[in-house]
Amino acid sequence: MKEETQMLNPRQVAEILGVHQKTVHLWLRSGRLQGIKISYRAWRIPQSALDSFLANNSNIRSRQQKDTSGSTPGPKEPAADGKQSTLVTEHQESAAASPQSRMKHYIRDIMGEQGPEE
Repeated sequence: MKEETQMLNPRQVAEILGVHQKTVHLWLRSGRLQGIKISYRAWRIPQSALDSFLANNSNIRSRQQKDTSGSTPGPKEPAADGKQSTLVTEHQESAAASPQSRMKHYIRDIMGEQGPEE
């Protein structure tokens, strides 16, 4: 059978990835890993779906991504209206602040709330 049409069962995928078989079933049910349900309890995972899953969930950048992105990302560019993003500005302002204060700014930024000083 050709490699791209090879079908794997969850046990084989679990052995390849070094995870428990139940984890593979969870990924299949949630749609994170693409597979074919052939009966009530049986799944088959195409090799191409496993390769895609590994590529999408890898923190290792491919050579092509390294070439196009250049070196490490620099500071954020100013927005179209000439202002820097609020996250960069707040981070710079709170660099000397206490950890609790930085956490409050971070949570406010995530929640989209206005702080008392704004």
